[in-house]
Amino acid sequence: MDWQDHERRQPRVSARERVAALRAQRQQRWRRFLTFGGLALAVLVTVWGVGWLWNTFAASMRLSDPRPASGGSAPANTVFRQPFTVLLLGVDQRDDGAEGVRSDTLILAYVNPNERWVSLLSIPRDTVAVIRGLGEQKINAAYSYGYLHAADLYGRGVDPAAAGAALAAETVATLLNLPVDYVAQIDFAGFERLIDAIGGVIIEVPSPLLDSSFPTADYGYERIFIPAGLQVLDGATALRYARSRHGSSDFDRARRQQALVRAALTTVRSRGLLDQASAVSALLAEARRSIKTTLPIDDPAALRELIALAQSLDPDRIATFSINPREVAVVAEIGSDIYWNRRDLAALVERVRAGPRIDREQATVQVLNGTPVNGLAARVSRALDNAGFRTLPPANAERRETTIIIDYAGKPAALARLAAHLGLPATQVFATPPADAPPQPLGADIVLLLGRDYNPAWALAP
Repeated sequence: MDWQDHERRQPRVSARERVAALRAQRQQRWRRFLTFGGLALAVLVTVWGVGWLWNTFAASMRLSDPRPASGGSAPANTVFRQPFTVLLLGVDQRDDGAEGVRSDTLILAYVNPNERWVSLLSIPRDTVAVIRGLGEQKINAAYSYGYLHAADLYGRGVDPAAAGAALAAETVATLLNLPVDYVAQIDFAGFERLIDAIGGVIIEVPSPLLDSSFPTADYGYERIFIPAGLQVLDGATALRYARSRHGSSDFDRARRQQALVRAALTTVRSRGLLDQASAVSALLAEARRSIKTTLPIDDPAALRELIALAQSLDPDRIATFSINPREVAVVAEIGSDIYWNRRDLAALVERVRAGPRIDREQATVQVLNGTPVNGLAARVSRALDNAGFRTLPPANAERRETTIIIDYAGKPAALARLAAHLGLPATQVFATPPADAPPQPLGADIVLLLGRDYNPAWALAP
């Protein structure tokens, strides 16, 4: 076959057809470009939209912290790498303006993210504390005073809610001599909605709760009754269970509030709510409406760490504490105002910092009298009993000048608590017996050996 035959078999293409073919190729390239460009644009719009939605969500919950050098200024990548504290505020905010804004609940959460445990310390609202600008007042006055005097305390333009939370945090930090890094606050209506969003809480009510004078939102009263036993509480009932104080006491109320926190966490974990997209969406929607916090939730890395911590936290790793007469001596009670013993309060804070270990560690203390004061060891033993320590009958020892504490049985948390309770320096506290220590008394884990430098306040019963 010669070239002429090949040429005859090839279709002849006119100039018009060649132009049309080139035009079709260019249109195909444009369609491909628009397709890929459209996909890229869609991705960019989606990413921007998610970012916009997240920033909007975080902004609605984020509470500025007007305190100078507050914990919220820490770099995001170090926020949850060391123990930190969060002041949980239950805020009574009503429709009648500032008069209805006050903190009804104060719980300090001490969080150890490395060991995955939390200590909750309830602070009675009748506790007398030093409030900047007010002096000595009930501690629940701090929030409302900060709310009403935001500009005077923190400068013009500061959100009243942020100022109220900040002053409450300042006051708690001063009372406990413990920094408060962050604040999270929720109002009563928000608490109800969040409990309903998780389907209610399953909780064991230890004894019937009857309150014939429970306060209502319109400043009236109603009668409530919650029976004993295993209960599923909806939001409204859970709020009543948390707030009621007329049927028992403020200290029992603190116990109930802590039990609800633990029950809510248990409920979320047992129902796998954090693994369900629809449940998470509902929870986030309610959180956006109800919670304000200085935690850095607008930083995605910090938020991921916080969520991971919440998911991995075992309810059994939550230790609960409260300021109450069994733990802290009452120095004075004027009307409903309560003044607490500072030394006992410091000892309680040490237990909070020790975490769940202190709840499981039981230690027996024996007081030995190394002074010429007859009966001193017996009086100190009684005072320790009243402060919550477990003691053995006291005994005498050889005379000595310096008081020391000796741990014979490896009880570090109890040793730290006793040392903080007495206010003894580290040089007088021995984790193991020193060379000149007396033999370990039968049944004693820790020995308090009184010397001539003893503090007479040690013998005062709380």
